[in-house]
Amino acid sequence: MTDFKEKNDIDPAAILEAAAESILVTSADLDHPGPTIVYVNPAFERMTGWTGKEVRGKSPRMFQGPNTDLRIFEDLRERLLANGLWEGKTINYRKDGSEFWMEWSIVPLKSDAGDVIQYVAIQRNVSARVVADQRLLEALAAERVAERARSNLARYFSPKIVETLVKKDQPLGAVRRQDLAVLFADIVGFTGLSETLEPEQVMELLREIHGWMEEVIFRCEGSIEGYIGDAVLAIFGFPESGQQDAGNALSCAYQLLKAAENWNDERSRKGLSAIEIGIGLHYGPVVLGDVGTVEYVDFTVIGDTVNIASRLQQATRQLDSLLVVGRELIDAVKDENSMKDSDNLLKPLQSQGDLAIRGRRQAVEIWTLSSESK
Repeated sequence: MTDFKEKNDIDPAAILEAAAESILVTSADLDHPGPTIVYVNPAFERMTGWTGKEVRGKSPRMFQGPNTDLRIFEDLRERLLANGLWEGKTINYRKDGSEFWMEWSIVPLKSDAGDVIQYVAIQRNVSARVVADQRLLEALAAERVAERARSNLARYFSPKIVETLVKKDQPLGAVRRQDLAVLFADIVGFTGLSETLEPEQVMELLREIHGWMEEVIFRCEGSIEGYIGDAVLAIFGFPESGQQDAGNALSCAYQLLKAAENWNDERSRKGLSAIEIGIGLHYGPVVLGDVGTVEYVDFTVIGDTVNIASRLQQATRQLDSLLVVGRELIDAVKDENSMKDSDNLLKPLQSQGDLAIRGRRQAVEIWTLSSESK
């Protein structure tokens, strides 16, 4: 019969030899030139490629190399003397010169009298964990960059278009020509208004106006190509042409004017004067693409259609109408919709004949809000 005491006897040497983690024991010399290795277990040999015979009597510094961060050892002596524990992590080197991340804890072995006679280092190869942590950090950083890019896109494009842009590596592609609707909207009498306000008040006013404009434009599936002073340039049919681009643009114009009316009601209740916006709408071919230099690139839309929309917006003053629409957009609305639907969309408008456009040979047939719609 096996003796119970024998079954429960502990053999420290056997435990060290069988341990799965690397164990290294050094002398207690903390002063220069430092401790030397007195023992390593088989797990250490497997981890580093060095045998116990090769490393005994040598300094643990033999495992350091070009990429070892020596700063982690700066407080080693003080910590061991103060509380008897030091922990660290850095790159170490195997016998074949290959790098690995090692994490270890060092504690003292003391005599019965309490004197430190040796130090024991429990060491672990944590390269896989470090790589995983780095990949996680990179993924989080990439996610932050992507979210920042998405947020920037959301400032100019509707949520639907943002999803299209972020899903493609090259959503815009090469410079291209396509038909789309162009909307210009700006504040009537903004220059004179600015003279009566402080610069901070002007900026606050613009942000407020652009805020509700942006909401309406995105709701109508438009994109904001840019802010030009107090004016907003929006396009409908980007990044891909839709079935209702012209209709969406016209509906957006109506909704912008209604939003302005509601906003002015709020201003009136606060004792503030009303502010009107003028809108120009046109439809036709444009060129879309990036312009600029290597250091700075900006997306833009150019062409005769854009110029006409801008001129139509400016014509709102002379025509005393909040909305001026080019004939090409009227035709596009009819092409997109059934007769009943197009009649409903075009009902608030009436033809005003041709309008001469400065810098353009051909006049543009225009439509404005009818007197019943004002």
